[in-house]
Amino acid sequence: MTTSSRLLIAPLLFSAALSASLAGCRGGADSRPGAPLKADACQLFTEEDAQAIAGETLAAMSSTMDEAKGRNPLECIYNSGSLDQPRILSLLIRPHRSASAARDFLESSRSALSSMSAGKVQDVRGFGDAALWVGGRIQQLHVATGNLQLIITVQSPDGTDQLDRARQIATRVLERLKTAPKSK
Repeated sequence: MTTSSRLLIAPLLFSAALSASLAGCRGGADSRPGAPLKADACQLFTEEDAQAIAGETLAAMSSTMDEAKGRNPLECIYNSGSLDQPRILSLLIRPHRSASAARDFLESSRSALSSMSAGKVQDVRGFGDAALWVGGRIQQLHVATGNLQLIITVQSPDGTDQLDRARQIATRVLERLKTAPKSK
């Protein structure tokens, strides 16, 4: 893997690390929220969705850990580029203990996300209970909806802003969440 592909994948890793570190400080994500989701990220953001949004051929991404332990159902990652020039489209779902915890987590991560994106963080209206767009090299839409945080990443090798594509993904995912089965 080249340096440029590591730099593009780094925001995905940063997002996971940020979630883990803030969760440890604040009580954060709970793997047993009130009504856990049965559907997984790849049912909410399908390969067909990613193909339509990217307008290019895709490859699902996996790791050695996925192959050893099985795919994390809360994460779905596609690459419409190459290993040298990745173009990542992904959905990461983070359950929290309550809707207020999800919104608080989103707000508390604003400062760290702003630092990582050279201050390119803006509120986005009309998605879930609260949403932030993190521009720059990160290119992520963070949406709090109910007790969930959705982290939608849409990156391009040329660095162009991908908010419109992230909005398309968020619209599809939020619509499917309305009808997703809940565990009992």
